[in-house]
Amino acid sequence: MSIVRSLTTELPGDQTAVFGARIWIRIAVTALGWNGNVMRATETVARLVDNGVRHGMPAEVPRNERLVSLEVALTDAGGLVIDVSDLEPAFPDFEAARRGEKGRGLWQVSHLGAQVTQLLPRSGTGKTVRAVLAPGPVDL
Repeated sequence: MSIVRSLTTELPGDQTAVFGARIWIRIAVTALGWNGNVMRATETVARLVDNGVRHGMPAEVPRNERLVSLEVALTDAGGLVIDVSDLEPAFPDFEAARRGEKGRGLWQVSHLGAQVTQLLPRSGTGKTVRAVLAPGPVDL
């Protein structure tokens, strides 16, 4: 999987980030020229950002320094890679969360058709949760 082009933004580490992410992703997938279901991408991003805000902001980090990073990329195969990075490096129950045994966010993302994985962020501390959506028919 090769990345053709990508876009990145930073959002505040509070619930306002979810609304901002919903708007930003619609613009981003259009700018990237992704041929897929924009509503699925929007819901996927909203759930991942919500999880990052709820579970990825350590209490010791001052509120004005709490940020969530959102990156979307188009692959050479037409897939959409969504990376949401937060400030909390630990995610001990990732597999249980993905199966829906601990919370519903990642389980819902999987049921939206995304392949969900966890990785270390490219820079800084924290973690990144990645969701990959395939291109395909768009529901109207």
